[in-house]
Amino acid sequence: MSVKELTKTIIITIERESMKKVLMSLTVFILFLGAASAQENNPKFSGLMFGDYFYNASSRNGADKDLNGFQFRRIYITTDYTISDNFSTRFRLESDQIGLKGGNTEWGVMVKDAWLKWKDIFNGSDLIFGISPTPAFDVSEGAWGHRYLEKTIMDLNHIVSSRDLGIDLKGKFDQGGTIKYWVKIGNNSGNAPEANKYKRFYGLLEFDPSPDFLITLYGDYASYPQVMDPSDNQLKNNSGFVGAAFLSYKQKGSFGLGAEGFIANRQNQYAPDPTSALQSQNGSGVSLWAYVNFNPTIQLVGRFDTFDPNSDVDKDGRNMILAGLQINPVKNVSITPNVEIFTYQADAPENGDKSDVTPRITFFWEF
Repeated sequence: MSVKELTKTIIITIERESMKKVLMSLTVFILFLGAASAQENNPKFSGLMFGDYFYNASSRNGADKDLNGFQFRRIYITTDYTISDNFSTRFRLESDQIGLKGGNTEWGVMVKDAWLKWKDIFNGSDLIFGISPTPAFDVSEGAWGHRYLEKTIMDLNHIVSSRDLGIDLKGKFDQGGTIKYWVKIGNNSGNAPEANKYKRFYGLLEFDPSPDFLITLYGDYASYPQVMDPSDNQLKNNSGFVGAAFLSYKQKGSFGLGAEGFIANRQNQYAPDPTSALQSQNGSGVSLWAYVNFNPTIQLVGRFDTFDPNSDVDKDGRNMILAGLQINPVKNVSITPNVEIFTYQADAPENGDKSDVTPRITFFWEF
């Protein structure tokens, strides 16, 4: 795809964004491509897009019931460039919609990835600096392989951001890569600029006992500004911890199974009422998924999540059920009729349904 065609495509997809912001984003990206193309070795250019036709057959928000239409949920434009044998870089722009199911909608454009990798800074380990993935669910999302249908459970419920600006060290403990590690220190601000002195510390261990079997153990510690306890007007610690485990098994070309679970603790995060002492918030979630290939072009996929944001609060949990039939007419293109259902422990609101039920036809392609 030429730069001219790329520019036209992005302008169409972000027509609701303010013109000033659009032009600034496009200018930066075009200048980046031009500068990269001037090098002796041209960069690798790639992208992906996915969106749906959706219909809200049932909705807890009565105003959203029967809402339907076409939407883009993600657009990636990525440039990877090898600077030398030991240094490489990635620059990625993302555009997606905000407020997909009612209210004011708009298109947003942001820098998703911008990092420099120093390969083999020492034997078997790479150093990465910049805006890059966090260890929280990057591996499990790759194994799930259906991000275009839904985010993984920690991403979906905003437990950990998918990106952070910081420095990573990742590598393997043995020559065969059976045991891998990934540590990161980040701003804990996602893709936004840093606004305070507090940081997040991430760690992941990955075990690959066979090509078909994968296990990960994850943990992070995040510090936050202290909060005022209304019961005694004293500042209290507000740090948090997340722990997670993931395992998957697959037979290439046949089927795949996966299970992911997490716990999340945040000190002095909530009070039962405005004058009560602050208490720690403990949340948890479990996700189970599977897919089976009937043939090279048709795949059945299903998933079930259960999420409880606070174990001390009644009727605040929810479940998610997802089922779809993926059709691949050609490589790198899929069309997936699917339905996503959210059920809630809380009572249905006035003029609303007990659950959210959204049938969709999801289109995904990459290039």
